[in-house]
Amino acid sequence: MSRPSDERHIVPPSGEPASGVAGDGPPAWWRRLLFSRPFLVLLGLGLGFVVFEVSFRVARLNFNLSPFWKYHRVLGWTQVPDAVFDYPPEVVSGLPLPQTRVEFNALGFRDVDHATTKPPGTKRIVVLGDSFCEAVQVNLETTFFRRLQHMLNGRSAQKWEVINLGVGDFGTAQELIALENYGLAYSPDIVVVQIFPLNDVGNNSLAMFRLCKSMNDPYRPYFVESDGSLIQTSAQPVRNALRRHVVSYGVLERVYLERKLGKDPQEDEAERERRLKALGYVQDPMLSGFAEDRDQPPAVAQGWRITELLIEKIHARCRASNIGFMGIVVPFEPQVGSKWENFMSSRPPPRTTADYPERRLGRLFARLGVPSVMLKEVFDRNVDLYFPSIAGHFNPESHRLTAEAVYQRLIESGLVQ
Repeated sequence: MSRPSDERHIVPPSGEPASGVAGDGPPAWWRRLLFSRPFLVLLGLGLGFVVFEVSFRVARLNFNLSPFWKYHRVLGWTQVPDAVFDYPPEVVSGLPLPQTRVEFNALGFRDVDHATTKPPGTKRIVVLGDSFCEAVQVNLETTFFRRLQHMLNGRSAQKWEVINLGVGDFGTAQELIALENYGLAYSPDIVVVQIFPLNDVGNNSLAMFRLCKSMNDPYRPYFVESDGSLIQTSAQPVRNALRRHVVSYGVLERVYLERKLGKDPQEDEAERERRLKALGYVQDPMLSGFAEDRDQPPAVAQGWRITELLIEKIHARCRASNIGFMGIVVPFEPQVGSKWENFMSSRPPPRTTADYPERRLGRLFARLGVPSVMLKEVFDRNVDLYFPSIAGHFNPESHRLTAEAVYQRLIESGLVQ
């Protein structure tokens, strides 16, 4: 007969499971951690940050990059939604200017509001561009895109609506993103891309980050080429991710930069000069974009390459949706008339050519089989109307000439009946 086991089973008090069985409470070390001072401090800081961030979001706090531009987590910036400004009546380019009323729509573009759903029987044109579309120098009804709409509705049997998505200092990368995020939703029949080669080439090149003196470059989306494809990126990936996802970070960063330093600490002129020399620049990198292919510094050549690829991608987006496509190339003021040689005479090499951007982009548009308007040719025939410009931008007559040239090319190309 076997002996009874001496092993005793201890039954824990009611409601308290035995150690080592399912339902155990947290181990002693975990309880000590939970109630330790460092953990409680971190927990308090974390909860404080959450409350801080939520308060920024509830209050809809954000930051402006200028009186006209507001940070945008996808585009980098837009104009300030629903804002109305009086453009200062200052003397610009020696010209006393009347006050101009500047108004932006609910999405933050220089235009009236447009319903997303296209009205029956209406055709639409979406315009992509930069400060020449933003056009704060003139009243809204004077801009070329509004004039174009009036021309189309006055001379065509069809009803037309022209929608402007242009924002100052945009590069072609942002114009592509604006098309994808806003423009295609309007179901456009035609997309018009306005290009200003002087700074667009630099705006499109990650290698030229901050070399063209745009204070917006940290917020700008870029594309780089990889195995023949364009990949979106940023010059400051970590900071950009924080700006996009942590509202309080972006606001406090901007307040610190503006009020404490007056500029971004990365904005160092000596460092800029060092980079310019290392990249092979002798003169202003923007003007190097007017040099012939063989004379361009590698970063400029890359900027041109990315610019062309971006235009091709916009064209491909349009073609895939059976949308007509047109390009407008805006000249730099000294390109117009006979000013170029005198303008460049005191500048170092490489030698530049006044019509290089028009020739290069003309070849691209011809290869793509799409119509284009080279405004240099239009303004060369109307120098007296083009000058004086307003702070390097179109005066009212330049907007009228642009609208007429675009309208005529739309008719000639068959995009408008």
